[in-house]
Amino acid sequence: MKENRMSSTRYFLTAILWTGLIGVLWTNTAFGQNDSPHVDYERFLLQRMMIAKVRQYNGESSASMLLQELRKEAKRNGITIPAWAKSGSSKKLIRYRPRHQRCSLNQYNELIMKASRTHRLSPALIKAVIKVESGFVNGAISHAGAQGLMQLMPDTAKDLEVFDAFDPKANIFGGTRLLRRHIDEFGSLKKALIAYNAGPDVISKGLKIPRETREYMKKVIHYYHIYKK
Repeated sequence: MKENRMSSTRYFLTAILWTGLIGVLWTNTAFGQNDSPHVDYERFLLQRMMIAKVRQYNGESSASMLLQELRKEAKRNGITIPAWAKSGSSKKLIRYRPRHQRCSLNQYNELIMKASRTHRLSPALIKAVIKVESGFVNGAISHAGAQGLMQLMPDTAKDLEVFDAFDPKANIFGGTRLLRRHIDEFGSLKKALIAYNAGPDVISKGLKIPRETREYMKKVIHYYHIYKK
């Protein structure tokens, strides 16, 4: 019984952490369109710190080292380190409270069309990926730390020069560019979707395709056909 109570408490506190994290990160999108590159970078670094903090709370052995490296990176770039990132406790992070998210399935149509024209991909395909990845919830974060509408991992977002993965425009254009890159590299939509979900090494090194990736690929193709109609 004691173990069950401890497990329930940890689950509850973890849920609070993730909810607070999503809310804090989502509020950035309302103010990020006219920010300077330095502000975008500071916001991106803060997001990575928050994710590392949640992972640390959940007992991931590598999270403390990652958080330490991110604090060093912030210090080198003159960025103020938040109190919750310095503390060994997660209480200060739990105090943050999210705003409510407003989500419309059609509100991103214009951005999707622009990304479609820029990267020569069907808007139906982009919509299908967003549908399966995040359900059109801009503040979505996976347990692995993937962020935003097209669920970009922090390192992937950095490689794509997406400094705020919760900015819908940056996320959609970045995710579409990544998908286009995989299609050009691997020569087929199915392989591109596998690479997008499980990483390009799965295709390039001939690794076993995870079951969840196979399901992911089927879902995206399913919605792709629906949106084409």
